[in-house]
Amino acid sequence: MRAIFFSAAIAALTCGTAFADCKTEIEKTKADWAALKLTPSKPGAPSKGIRGHEHITAAVDSMRFHLAEAEDLCDAGNGHEALLHLNLIRAFLDLPEFQHPTSHFYLYKPGKK
Repeated sequence: MRAIFFSAAIAALTCGTAFADCKTEIEKTKADWAALKLTPSKPGAPSKGIRGHEHITAAVDSMRFHLAEAEDLCDAGNGHEALLHLNLIRAFLDLPEFQHPTSHFYLYKPGKK
């Protein structure tokens, strides 16, 4: 009986951690994006920010889509998938990627190529 209770507690903690991790990373990515101060000079023009960041409108729209997807996936409890969308945004913005929690390594199968 104790083993079942202990297993359930571990599973609950793991799920809660993944959810908190994606929420934290979403807020961090939003803050990093805002710090770049990407603003278009006129509608349809490339958005320019600090430190030489410049992105065409389609790229900014794509990043917004991926951010919305990440928020929806995180809210649905799919933290791993949400973090994948966030890493794509971070790559667009030339920001460092973050490491996924070890609980997300369930998709990795060593030895398979």
